[in-house]
Amino acid sequence: MRREYDKYHLINVFCSVVDHGSLSKAAKHLGLSTPTVSKTLAQLEQALGQVLLNRTTRAIAVTDAGRIAYQKGQKIISSFTELEDQIAEAATLTRGKLKITFPETLGLKVFSHICNDFQKAFPDFSLELIFSPYHLDLIEDDIDIAFRVWETLPDCQFYAQPLFSIRPIFIAAPTYLEEHGCPKSIAELSQHNIMLTRLDGLEDGWSIDGKFYQFNGNLISNKTFHTRAAALNGNGIAKLPSYFCQRDIKKGRLVEVLPDLERKDKTVGAIYKVKRKDSKKIDVFLNFAQERLQEYDFSLFDK
Repeated sequence: MRREYDKYHLINVFCSVVDHGSLSKAAKHLGLSTPTVSKTLAQLEQALGQVLLNRTTRAIAVTDAGRIAYQKGQKIISSFTELEDQIAEAATLTRGKLKITFPETLGLKVFSHICNDFQKAFPDFSLELIFSPYHLDLIEDDIDIAFRVWETLPDCQFYAQPLFSIRPIFIAAPTYLEEHGCPKSIAELSQHNIMLTRLDGLEDGWSIDGKFYQFNGNLISNKTFHTRAAALNGNGIAKLPSYFCQRDIKKGRLVEVLPDLERKDKTVGAIYKVKRKDSKKIDVFLNFAQERLQEYDFSLFDK
């Protein structure tokens, strides 16, 4: 079976021959040789099972089937040209619709502000925002941009833009530390009530110098907001992302425990399906987000 884009080539050559009135003139216009044009016409006639042109050494005559093919072919060429123009225009538009997904807490605490400012600056953009603790599928869920957190970027067929780094920290209320003492080492920390958040997985321990320290506690929540509230209430020591509790630390409501503990930073970044140069709307949004993230004081997001 002939591929569809080959059929477009065949009909395009045929219409050009009719427009120019000869094979040689059409060949010159298309940048092809006259024998190639003749062969292409024969292929189209074979595909359609009809003679489209009666050819002599001096002229060509369009048959009844040829007239139908020419009329329909012109519409096909016009529609494809319109499609090309629309695609090219879409690549340069500074308006349109974006479907974006975020990790729930990070999205609400950081990117919600950015999206509000973006729509104020670009009111012609329509945003569909999904704040979810789960990773949505960019293809099945028709996502334009997915903001994710990773230690090592997993192999995938998409494009990625790192944006900023966060690190896990241990925090507790002063009242808890006054009652239970402040741990001086990871070994002492593992003896405390460690409150955890289950997002994509549960990190319920800490590896250092080849040794794994298991955390034990009475709280596992799927909401970072609740884990932080439990820490503020003096229930235990919470492991939370650094951006989430800076204001509480500055205000003295929470104290960072073991601030010099060696730990791995995580990267917050954007994943998207097409290159930024091929999608103006994705590029405009990510440029705006990058500029805002450079300006923002993350401690302002703690309320």
